Amino acid sequence: MASIPQKRDRHGRGMRRPVPSKLFRHGLSRQTFFQDAVADTADYLRSRFPEELGALNWKIEEVPLQERPESLNRWHTKPQTMTIILYRIPIERSASSRTSDPRIQIEQAVVSAAASLLGKEPWDLLDQ
Repeated sequence: MASIPQKRDRHGRGMRRPVPSKLFRHGLSRQTFFQDAVADTADYLRSRFPEELGALNWKIEEVPLQERPESLNRWHTKPQTMTIILYRIPIERSASSRTSDPRIQIEQAVVSAAASLLGKEPWDLLDQ
């Protein structure tokens, strides 16, 4: 009796699927984790500084589109629309070398971008 062959890639492994890690709950993707951390931090900043950041908007992109790769930006601001654009991959890559908790690096990037939008230093938003 012939068995039905399993679908495998060229190296003989089965289909790939996400492997849960201790940093990400099962079923929670990196994009979802990143988006939740950005949303929570932006909501915190809006509630803490309603006059200055009440209209804060945010957007997530994978990487910035730029010609010179020697300095990879982690965020970009648009003061006209009170928008911060966060680049997920550069932020996550810088987090892996600095801290064991990726959420801290994401929160730090959001605070830094919001401070840049207002023309302030990041600690000015956290000091009060």
